[in-house]
Parts: sequence; structure tokens; C-alpha cells
Amino acid sequence: MTGIDNALYLLQNKVRRQILERLAREPHYPMQLAELIGVSQPAVVKHLKELEKGGMVSKNKVPSEKGGPPRTIYAVERAMSIQVDIGPDLFRCEERKLPAGGPMRLSSALPAASIPVAESLSGRKKIAVAEGLAHMRTLATVLEDLDAQRDALISL
Repeated sequence: MTGIDNALYLLQNKVRRQILERLAREPHYPMQLAELIGVSQPAVVKHLKELEKGGMVSKNKVPSEKGGPPRTIYAVERAMSIQVDIGPDLFRCEERKLPAGGPMRLSSALPAASIPVAESLSGRKKIAVAEGLAHMRTLATVLEDLDAQRDALISL
């Protein structure tokens, strides 16, 4: 299976998408995921194995806080974007690996409207919730504008 085929296969399942959504925020134990998404732990473990086999998540052993055997925690392994365009005389399906790096390392590739956000975040470990929400609103607007431009270009 190619990269895009594998990604689409893994993402076709709603439970796997819910698991990835949670793991994108922070690493979790299978039992935590089961409780958060309302699915049995064996089902979550089955989906985690599929996601791990597909290279989307990784697992690590961490010491138990209660002195028991090490516990297995899962995290998102890679950053990617999938774009699918379908229309008359148009079919394009693409997987892109998202670049790694901090805000300033990526700033030369950013749209002008998002550079103040990158400059504000550069070198900072923590920000206030209100400031983070303001940055997220700004970036959401920039992404919407880019999507509108992309849609117009694809429609040509």
C-alpha cells in the first residue's frame, strides 16, 4: 500500500480518527483513550496496533506511578496533511509530510499575516490561554484565506 492509500485506510475508521484526535493533543494510555471516546479498551488497543503498524503512532513504556510494571503510552508519530480534490476533470489525492521546526525556523515559508504569531511564540514554552486563543483565531483566519485561494486556483 502506498503512503496515501495507507493513510486513507487508517483514517476511514471513525474510532481511529477519534484516537488520533486525542493523541494529537497529548500522549495517552489505552485505558484513558477508551474512557475518553467511549469504546472498550480491547477495541482501542486493536486500533492502536493498526495505527502503529501504519506509522501514525508510536508506543513507549513509562514507569508506573504506583510502582507496578511499566505502562504503555501512545503518541502521534508524524505530522502530515492529506488533500483530496474531486470534480469534473479533476482528481487529485496527495499526502504531505509537514515540516518540523519551531516558529522562526519556518517563518520564511509563512504567509505575512501569520508572521507576527510566529515572532510572538518564538522561544516561549508557555503562553496565557487568552493569548493562545487569539493566536489560534488569527491562524484560523489565515488558513481560511489560503484555502479560499487554493480553491480558486484548483477551479481554474
